[in-house]
Amino acid sequence: MLGQRDLLVDIGNSSIKYAWYNNHRAIADLQVMRISFDQLGEYIEMASSLYFSSVLNDASNDTVIKLANQNNVPVYQCKSAKQDFNIQNAYNTPQNMGDDRWMAIIAGCALCDMGNQTNVLIIDAGSAITCDFVIANEHIGGWIAPGFKVAREAVVSSTSRVFDTEQSLSDLRLGADTPQCVSNGVVAQLSGMIHQAIFIMQQNCQRFEIYISGGDAKLLINVLEQTKIMANKYSVNFIENLVLVGLAKIANEKPSKIK
Repeated sequence: MLGQRDLLVDIGNSSIKYAWYNNHRAIADLQVMRISFDQLGEYIEMASSLYFSSVLNDASNDTVIKLANQNNVPVYQCKSAKQDFNIQNAYNTPQNMGDDRWMAIIAGCALCDMGNQTNVLIIDAGSAITCDFVIANEHIGGWIAPGFKVAREAVVSSTSRVFDTEQSLSDLRLGADTPQCVSNGVVAQLSGMIHQAIFIMQQNCQRFEIYISGGDAKLLINVLEQTKIMANKYSVNFIENLVLVGLAKIANEKPSKIK
């Protein structure tokens, strides 16, 4: 029954994703689905516990907590921490890190099968693209930049003679007209960021894992395959939603790991 499962909810800027989870399943074995904010209440009613991460304001988050309390459902708003699951956060003020990024970091480290020395590059390619670097269980820092759609719109809106048709891409090519040049130029920019991230990982460890999530993840994975750097041993892994995997990790360890 759904009521015997934990409800995991990733509340982002542009959409809300959710998954049902029980601790008899692998944390990566999640069926990711979407709902609207107005639908949350009916799903919370069916949950045994609610674990959520949110980038929205306090008023919106308080509404989620109130819905859970009204239905007597234990609720855990999962937030960034200085240390969790033996992972050290590079931020001196962890609350300044988006909670979704910390959930993705937890997920990447949980999925990485490298024993006690976890080396992971975590990439979330959504409205913004984020890269976070974990070396030997220590988060050493990261980057945030405009994602594909935001960067493409920035070029078009700031240059009067440049236009775009919002065509979809599956790989990186040379453009033969303005829309192709805009779209492929943005992809080249994003892939350059990721290659620079791979270079930094290679300077710090011999072997590491890459986990990529988000709406533009598959496009960037295809581009990485086109231009793969072979110097060090690493593998590229697509995860549909790293935030939900991070929430599943926390739910699996409840309640001792709740921050």
